[in-house]
Amino acid sequence: MAINGYSPITSSLYTPGVNSASQSLASGQRINQTADDAAGQAVVTSLTSQINTQDMATRNANSGISALQTVDGASESIATYLQRMNELAIQSANGTLNNSQRSALNQEFQQNLQGINQVAESTSFNNQNLLNGDTASLNIALGDSTTTLNLPNLTSNGLAINGLDISNPTGATSALGSITTALEQISTQRGEFGAQQNGLSSAINNIQSQNSNAYAARSQINDSDYARSITEQVRQNILQDSAVAMQGQSNQSRASVLQLLNS
Repeated sequence: MAINGYSPITSSLYTPGVNSASQSLASGQRINQTADDAAGQAVVTSLTSQINTQDMATRNANSGISALQTVDGASESIATYLQRMNELAIQSANGTLNNSQRSALNQEFQQNLQGINQVAESTSFNNQNLLNGDTASLNIALGDSTTTLNLPNLTSNGLAINGLDISNPTGATSALGSITTALEQISTQRGEFGAQQNGLSSAINNIQSQNSNAYAARSQINDSDYARSITEQVRQNILQDSAVAMQGQSNQSRASVLQLLNS
């Protein structure tokens, strides 16, 4: 006659619960697989996509600010050249100077003109020329929207000062008007650079505010509640240990019966 033991509780019954609690503690995430919370996982995936998009938008905006800072610094150098050229033109227009002296002033004047072209031709960001007319604008991707950075041509041609000559009073007087106009153009353009930087900074602040909210929402859904997870892990361990003890007691009882029957 066979003796069948009935043991409805086994240690394997609680193994998944122990593993789930341990995984939650180890990963720091409440949802480690879709089965843990299918609806929650869908929301977490959507929020993660939003966060990644906003992180990249912030990086793009910061790159745009760096490009604007580059062109603004170059514009300041060009303005310095123009201011010196303005001084030389005023000096050359003075009737007390002779032709030799005006020729010497014109040499420095032409060197400054070349310096403007060198700055405009060499100003670049990520191998893109920014002030010589090659790149008229840069589109900055900000996630669901874009903003356009307008870039000027600040070469001597773009500033309409190419071919100026102050070797005589008439040329010096004519150059003064062109240089004044070029300085006004530089001043206006630098103001636009500053406004564009402020616009990108505001966009970054707005994106980061949205990002913080998205992070918080994802954290509430997906992050582990460590106090609850530890409590659940302890509970599952106790249940598992109890099941092992009960299984051992059941085996001992069956062994006692067999020993009694064999005696």
